[in-house]
Amino acid sequence: MSSEGRSTDRRVRRTRNVLHRALIELVLERGYDRVTVRDILTRADVGRSTFYTHYRDKDDLLLLSSTDYLRAAMTAAAADTPATEPLAPMRVLFGLAADNPEVYRALIGRKSGTLLLRTTKAMVAEILAERMRDRLDMPEAEFATTITFLSWGVIGLLGAIAEPDLPLSAEEAYERFARLVGPGLASRVRPDD
Repeated sequence: MSSEGRSTDRRVRRTRNVLHRALIELVLERGYDRVTVRDILTRADVGRSTFYTHYRDKDDLLLLSSTDYLRAAMTAAAADTPATEPLAPMRVLFGLAADNPEVYRALIGRKSGTLLLRTTKAMVAEILAERMRDRLDMPEAEFATTITFLSWGVIGLLGAIAEPDLPLSAEEAYERFARLVGPGLASRVRPDD
């Protein structure tokens, strides 16, 4: 790749990171419903045309940038996780909620709206599907419903970790989840080649 291509990629990543950070900061301050694209642009010091080059609207920004963030966190954590552990992505997600409870309260807490909850669920489902597709041996339709089930369960536990009045640690959430769904998934783990 040319140095021009690398610098363009850096600029794109920087712009996306700045927009994501601005959105999260504003959501924490005001709540998602009270944040506008104009607010995000002002906070990020990014032009309107640049924003719309990358995203359709603030919902698109939330979904895509949060998914990219989770994907990067999962990749970073993958080196420390045994490949045979089918629930490894959940451990990472629970750890992120424990490390960033204010963000997760804004996304899925009691005061978040249906759109935020569904967007966060879609983000979690996409990440889980990416991470588990090659680990589980099941037909596509069964895989899709399994991911739907797992993602809603993960969302519930993420909320429990993030809420201050529900003292559930990331490790406790993972252990509970593993006890409930681990045996069923373990029977579907693809054997090593």
